[in-house]
Amino acid sequence: MMKAFASGNRWRILGPWPLHPILIAGAITMYLSGVRNSERIASGAFDLAWITEGVGVALGIGVACGIFMQLGVLWQRRFGVRVSSYIAFVIATAALMVALRIAVGDVQVSVTADIPSVLGAILRISLVMFILLSISGWAGDRLARQVEQTQEALELARRQQAILLQGDEFTRRQISGALHDRVQARLIAACLELQMMDVRDPDPTQSTVDSVVAQLEEIRSVDVRRVARALSPQLGEVDLESALAELAHQYEPAMHTKITVDATIESKATRPPQQVLLGAYRIIEQALLNSAGHGAARQCEIEVHLDDEKVLLSVNDDGRGLPDATKPPGFGSTLMTAWSDSLGGTWSVRPGRTSGALLTAELPLPRQRFASVE
Repeated sequence: MMKAFASGNRWRILGPWPLHPILIAGAITMYLSGVRNSERIASGAFDLAWITEGVGVALGIGVACGIFMQLGVLWQRRFGVRVSSYIAFVIATAALMVALRIAVGDVQVSVTADIPSVLGAILRISLVMFILLSISGWAGDRLARQVEQTQEALELARRQQAILLQGDEFTRRQISGALHDRVQARLIAACLELQMMDVRDPDPTQSTVDSVVAQLEEIRSVDVRRVARALSPQLGEVDLESALAELAHQYEPAMHTKITVDATIESKATRPPQQVLLGAYRIIEQALLNSAGHGAARQCEIEVHLDDEKVLLSVNDDGRGLPDATKPPGFGSTLMTAWSDSLGGTWSVRPGRTSGALLTAELPLPRQRFASVE
């Protein structure tokens, strides 16, 4: 409410900015410290009285005024920021400061009998307070705008990141569909054509033809299907461990991969959302690619666990280790960062347990999931 009222009124002299007790208390303390110690400062007499009678009293008056202004803050929170209450608390704080100065003897008795002089002092102090609060409010408003602009830029970056990931998945599905529907269909036609050669023109090259047919059949039934599943794993239809096994199979026999996935991840009661599983799959996909391609690893271990409110995953290999830190991150690192950021998670890579590299990631589960369970 206070922010809405302040942003809706553009007073740059009177406010109505929210009251700042600490600012006012500090300004009063410094001002009175200088007034009460002016003679001592001019003469260079810095003694115990300089602290007890000067700074100590000034601090007491400043704290008292700050506490009173804090009551104004509580009033604003309860009833909202209003011009009338704002002006009233500032003037009342100035009057309290004058009254306390009279009580401690800072002001001569003859002056206190002159009501116009006292009122003038209160108005002058109030004006200074209004200026300080206005400057503080203007600076706070400007900072709030900069923070808001930064948040908008971050939100735009998140939306662009989400578009990037969606486009990446869409492209993968398109390629997957093309491999499954078109390439597989053409391979079937080629196999049938080669098989018909046996009927039309049998000759000694039949064994070669049979070998080609067998190879094409393997491409159709195994390789194309494996690539299609890697491009679009369809985690809503298959479990994560099977999808990871299919993914790791393409690096064999050069790199053997051991996969461990918690049973709770595949349980209907505790299964994470498909988007979180897809994010874990994509991060592991890039980690395996780095292990085999850049690290020349021979052994790799994948572990995926469900811990309280997040999915924990790790990929540990026995390859060459971490890449050169001076080189800029590649597309794989960028993609892993995009996935982890989009899910509100983190990932990191460090030297492996015995050798090679160890990649770890934490992907939090949506809060709605736990609210529905409760």
